[in-house]
Amino acid sequence: MSTTTLKHKSSVDLDRQIRRGKAVLRELRAALEDLEDHRELVAAKKRNAGKPGTSLRDAAKELGL
Repeated sequence: MSTTTLKHKSSVDLDRQIRRGKAVLRELRAALEDLEDHRELVAAKKRNAGKPGTSLRDAAKELGL
């Protein structure tokens, strides 16, 4: 195998690793966003515990649905 072939192969491997790394980062970002959303939901539920809610009918009316 020539040096050129080895360089090309390692370049292809590096490109593949970079693409996979970027995909993993996208997955991690999405997971972190989901966790942050969950944390906000838990905090909102705690803040609003015991408070009267809004019926679906009233919410739809407020939104013009």
